[in-house]
Amino acid sequence: MKKLTLLVALTVLLLTVACSNRSDVKKTIVTGSITVADSIDSSGDYSGIGVTIVKRDSSNAPIDTLFHSLTDQSGNFEGIASFPDRNYYPMIISRNNNDLATLRVILAENDTLRVNAQLPDIQQTLSIHSKEHEAMQTLNRVDRSFQRVGAFIMSGAVPDSQILDETKKWSELYWQVYEAHENTMASYLAAEKTIELLGNWDSEAMLNRIDETLPADYMFSVALRYGKPYIAQSKGFDAASGYLDSLIQISENEEITEFIVRDKIQMYFDSSRIGEAKDLLDSYEQDYADSPSSKKWIRRIRYDLNYLAPGVDAPDFSFVTMEGDTVNNQSLKGSTYIIEISPLANFEYQNDYDRTMVIGEIYKNYGLKIFTIPLDQSEVTVNAFFEERRKAWPVAKLGSFDVQQIIQKFNVVQVPTRILVDKDGVVIRKYERNEFSDVIQGLNRAFSESNSPR
Repeated sequence: MKKLTLLVALTVLLLTVACSNRSDVKKTIVTGSITVADSIDSSGDYSGIGVTIVKRDSSNAPIDTLFHSLTDQSGNFEGIASFPDRNYYPMIISRNNNDLATLRVILAENDTLRVNAQLPDIQQTLSIHSKEHEAMQTLNRVDRSFQRVGAFIMSGAVPDSQILDETKKWSELYWQVYEAHENTMASYLAAEKTIELLGNWDSEAMLNRIDETLPADYMFSVALRYGKPYIAQSKGFDAASGYLDSLIQISENEEITEFIVRDKIQMYFDSSRIGEAKDLLDSYEQDYADSPSSKKWIRRIRYDLNYLAPGVDAPDFSFVTMEGDTVNNQSLKGSTYIIEISPLANFEYQNDYDRTMVIGEIYKNYGLKIFTIPLDQSEVTVNAFFEERRKAWPVAKLGSFDVQQIIQKFNVVQVPTRILVDKDGVVIRKYERNEFSDVIQGLNRAFSESNSPR
């Protein structure tokens, strides 16, 4: 019912813009003191120590300087930081052109960030004060206590009869953090934890808590993660669609509204309501086609709707396995199979491998076949992967397939990508990254006509 990769993107977006105003540049005061221990410098002159806050969107992106100041003789510094969104940013402490430490600080509008430390033991002498940091410290204390209780529960030290009472207590404690530190990053993370805990025993109370936090920007991702699945399971697809419509109506942020509309289109796609998904996509294109990122998403989802949607014939493909067997879509007619497409060096693929083996062992009795098309550049990488793991199904030999053709035909944007195909060569579902957790539902549908394993 959900596209997890889309939800992750929305979560990242909402955490950075949560309840901040929509101006392009936000500002806050950054002040503090950086001194030097007498054992290192007894001059009493602490001038020239650099304090810099930067932003870098990715490892290859250029670094933007959001704040830079040099300490005066007393070690004091002060200035204005300009930044795009409330978030954590790296603060670099430097002296004589040498970077001495990197801290993580939260910049938020209408807040003042104070940082005090002494060289050389910055981490031991560091103190960071702001509304955001103090709220996060409160949340971290509650988190640590909750984790200790969780460890006791996992060890069996807490009787089963008390577990529900503990869950209720901690859901309220997290909610108290939310109420005490309104409109901070910590408050929304605390509310999310409350909602997660309530979802384990009182889903209606969970929905009420979600409603109380809206229309705060970040909480829309929480509504999609917890509210929508519960409504879909308990009240059906149409109710879940209506819930998304209600979120769209109350959203005050155009970026968030767009992501919720994408989620709705994806939900129709995943539920095999292809005609309605195409109609929704047409409307989306009229509303958002001016944005380059929206155009890119439109091209991607339209390809999937046309060529990889449930009920569509799987694309033609062919490869030779590492054992020398030729495999193609025609030779697999009559078998239900999964095609995996991913670098074997991919961390998520490696994490999924044991679970894939379990699924393969269970469903091979029904005739399931699994094939992996590795996107690694070297056979050394592929061979190294299987030095530590059993090769439980055929793997395509590098060089026996056209990499770009495979990527294009299966519209590989996220890895791992998996395609589940039924015995008639028809796509049951395309899965990306963590969506593999939904594959059992597709397998159950594929084998629903089989009364018993082979």
